[in-house]
Amino acid sequence: MTQSPVPGSATITRLLVANRGEVARRVFRTCNALGIETVAVFSEPDRDLPFVDEATYAVALGGTTSAQSYLDAAKILDAARRSGADAVHPGYGFLSENADFAEAVTDAGLVWVGPTPASMRAMALKVEAKRIAAGAGVPLVPGAELDAEVSDADLVLIADGVGYPVLVKASAGGGGKGMRIVRAPHAIVEAVSGARREAAASFGDPTVFLERYVEGSRHVEVQVFGDTHGNVVHLFERECSIQRRHQKIVEESPSPSATTTTLERMYAAAVSLARSISYVGAGTVEFLVSGAGDDQESFFLEMNTRLQVEHPVTELVTGLDLVEWQLAVARGAPLPLAQGDIDRDGHAIEVRLYAEDPARDFLPSTGRITRWDLTGYGDVRVDAAVDEDSEVTPYYDPMLAKIIAHATDRTEAARALARVLRDERVDGVTTNADLLVAVLESPAFLAGETTTAFLDEHPEVLAPRVPAQVLRRQLVVAALVLLDGALERDEVAPSPPRGWRNVGGVPDTLRVDYRHGAADASALLARSWTRDGAVFWVRPDTGGESVAAQAIATDDRFERVEGAALERARGARWFRDGSAHLELDGVRREVRGHLGGPAWQWSSGLPGDDAVATAQLSVSCDGWTTAFTVVEPWATSARDGAGASPTTPVPGTVTHVSVAVGDGVTAGDALVVLEAMKMEHTIRADADGVVAAIHVRVGQSVDAHTVVVTLGPADGSS
Repeated sequence: MTQSPVPGSATITRLLVANRGEVARRVFRTCNALGIETVAVFSEPDRDLPFVDEATYAVALGGTTSAQSYLDAAKILDAARRSGADAVHPGYGFLSENADFAEAVTDAGLVWVGPTPASMRAMALKVEAKRIAAGAGVPLVPGAELDAEVSDADLVLIADGVGYPVLVKASAGGGGKGMRIVRAPHAIVEAVSGARREAAASFGDPTVFLERYVEGSRHVEVQVFGDTHGNVVHLFERECSIQRRHQKIVEESPSPSATTTTLERMYAAAVSLARSISYVGAGTVEFLVSGAGDDQESFFLEMNTRLQVEHPVTELVTGLDLVEWQLAVARGAPLPLAQGDIDRDGHAIEVRLYAEDPARDFLPSTGRITRWDLTGYGDVRVDAAVDEDSEVTPYYDPMLAKIIAHATDRTEAARALARVLRDERVDGVTTNADLLVAVLESPAFLAGETTTAFLDEHPEVLAPRVPAQVLRRQLVVAALVLLDGALERDEVAPSPPRGWRNVGGVPDTLRVDYRHGAADASALLARSWTRDGAVFWVRPDTGGESVAAQAIATDDRFERVEGAALERARGARWFRDGSAHLELDGVRREVRGHLGGPAWQWSSGLPGDDAVATAQLSVSCDGWTTAFTVVEPWATSARDGAGASPTTPVPGTVTHVSVAVGDGVTAGDALVVLEAMKMEHTIRADADGVVAAIHVRVGQSVDAHTVVVTLGPADGSS
């Protein structure tokens, strides 16, 4: 199938996507449907990601970081020339809102799938965009511009004039980069300094400004589209209020909170603003909505001159392909539909699955994905960046996938999404799946109480705990798998199992570590032998909670076991996909187990009794998944063995060193700033002391657990 050209317009036969991961795959999908060949570009860490092989052609950019690859406009243009591409789609992020790059693309004789450079420049700098919006009569949030040379004293005065809480925002870019909420004058100087560093690293522009932070507000945006014939339409709104670190994690349409009057006012303002800058292509006008009912207000925030991450929400409620619209407009065609012909049906919700640990301040997680079993069904769509065996590196955004559900109403859409997330099986990295399920099932979310402070107001969703009875079942499975090799055979405890003896002997024991909500926990697993068979013992220590031990017999002849509640496990027939129907005390249910990580040898201590265990085991049961890490018998706990010197939590690049040798610090003081996965992580002193040595420098790439500073005692004693 080939694309039918519009008379007198440009043709697109081979499209280069100047981006990576999920958005590249998304654009490729529409191009494939239209018969357009595709070109992927990739950095060295991305060489083996799925998007590279899914393109018709792929060009290596070299380099590791964004600056060395996806932000290098010259390399992108050279890749277009070498691959014979006749058009460039920028995706979102990276160079997608860079007017100079768009101009260079068109100067090279290529079709630019995006707005004109003039429109991009008008909206690229948020300070200038606010001036244009004000001129168009769009209401603005109170704020102030900042001169690059503003003194600390003047900065405090300016922030006082804006009024606390203050939001520090980067003028260039988006995605939550270069943003800080400041609630008191003493924190404003450090916040502005940090926002400037992050903005410079992410967008090449350190300019920031101040804006009043409106408490209890909602983030509602309007999707707009324009063409080269002067037509501009809106495709309704999306609410994106639930955010972490000012980055959206849940998006939906329609908004559960904005009134009809507010929405009509925002639709009109968004279309008017787009018309005022002769906007072409896909764009989003973002608003802050506060209040309720007749008193509800809306304020202009910014305009994103690109396709948004959350565009599938709009696609599912309108039934339209926004990438196809982008390609049509870029070729010079008029908009496919007029405003009166655009309808919306049902409700759509999108969540973003990240490789991160919400219970540890959203610390990014890196590593190789050992299992990827995440698929949509029914009206649930999955747009993924990775696949099984993909490597999640510290160099780029940690988003793994977007999962989007469409249903007749909001409650059913939330239920469908939660069901898919509970069934997801992703191993090798920590994800925020439990957080997303907790949000979707929380009474506050289902009631539509979704402000930008949702996660602060509902901290319980950050680290939901596996119910006690479910955890017990998971530990039973862990004992059967790790001590009896249940995944390696068809039956639990076949006769004779590995290690069997006809007399009692020393128990086989094993310790596993796991997370119980936000707490670290461990359990002792043991297998005892009697003349009648095996008994498995589970003694959990769930972060200081008192939990009774339990024993699991695999033979009906056991009547009781001293010191523990007795359960019986039988009929666990494991299938090739790692699932089993496990019967515990007469109740049968499906469980799943997945072994991963480096194998190692352990011994029960008995002559000739060697067994093979594995370093990692994830167990899914009743919609919950727990990852168990086997503790090597000779190894000390990582928690017990951790030194007192501050270390890096993840691999990354040092962007700022806040102290010098000889400086006195108190617990909580900032020492070093690390950038990883497009986010800043401040490493702070965990005790009072004096800086005895600094082990890192700005620009240095470091591994996880690297000591950054050595602290000596505050009193100078040895």
